[in-house]
Amino acid sequence: MATDRQWWQAAPVIERHNNITVVREDLVEGGSKIRFLPYLVGDAAEVVFGGPFCGGAPYALSVWGRRKGVQITLFYAARRDLHPLQLLAAANGAAIHQVPFGYMTNVQAKAKAYARERGALFLPLGFDIPEACGPYVGYMRTVRALVGKVPEVWCATGSGMLTRCLSEAFPDAEIHGVIVGLKSRNQAQQFRGNVTLHESGYAFAAPSRHSCPFPSAPNYDRKAWEQCLYRAHHRALFWNVLG
Repeated sequence: MATDRQWWQAAPVIERHNNITVVREDLVEGGSKIRFLPYLVGDAAEVVFGGPFCGGAPYALSVWGRRKGVQITLFYAARRDLHPLQLLAAANGAAIHQVPFGYMTNVQAKAKAYARERGALFLPLGFDIPEACGPYVGYMRTVRALVGKVPEVWCATGSGMLTRCLSEAFPDAEIHGVIVGLKSRNQAQQFRGNVTLHESGYAFAAPSRHSCPFPSAPNYDRKAWEQCLYRAHHRALFWNVLG
C-alpha cells in the first residue's frame, strides 16, 4: 500500500477485458489526473477550479485537498441536484459554488475573479497547462514500458490534454480520442498526426448507457469504452481515467 506521501505514485494496474488492455487509473484515489496534480499545486494554500458538473478534475482536486490539508474551492454551473462526483468532492471538504446561468465561460470567469480576490491558485479546464504535460507523459511512458508496443490507444477526449499526452508517449500507436467535451475546442487543437477523433454519439450531459466490466465514469470514459469495444483492433489499449 502506498504511503500518504506517495499514494499518487502508486504503480499502474493493467488488466485485460474483452481482448483490450485496460489501464485502470480508476484504482488510484483521485483518478489519472492525480498523477501530475502535485506538480501544479505545489505549496498553494487554496486552489480554485471551475469545471463541468461530472468532471474528474475537481474530484481529483478534492482528494488532494483532503489528503494534504489544502483548501479546494470549486465552481460549477448551478444544478438542482448535485452530481455524485460533486457530492464526493463536497464530502472531501471542497467548497462548492454554484453559478446561475452557468455557461462554462461564466463559470470560469467567476472562478478566476474569486482566485484573484483571495490570492489563490487558479487552475484551468482539464489542468491543461504545460507544467502538467511533462510529468503526465513521463508516467505514460512507464505504462508503455509495461505493456509494450500497442497498435492503438483509446481514451475519452475532454479538454484534449490526455489525448495529446498519449500521442507523445505512444508515438508509434494510433491514438483514438472519443470526444466527450466541446467538439469545437478539440477540433481547434493541434494534435499530432497519430491522433484520430471520434464522435461519442451522446450529448455531454447524457451518460453512456453501455455496460462496462470495470468502474468507468459514465459521462466520460465509458463513452470512449463503448466506441473502443466495437471499433478497436486486437491488442488495443484503453486508458480509464476515473471510476
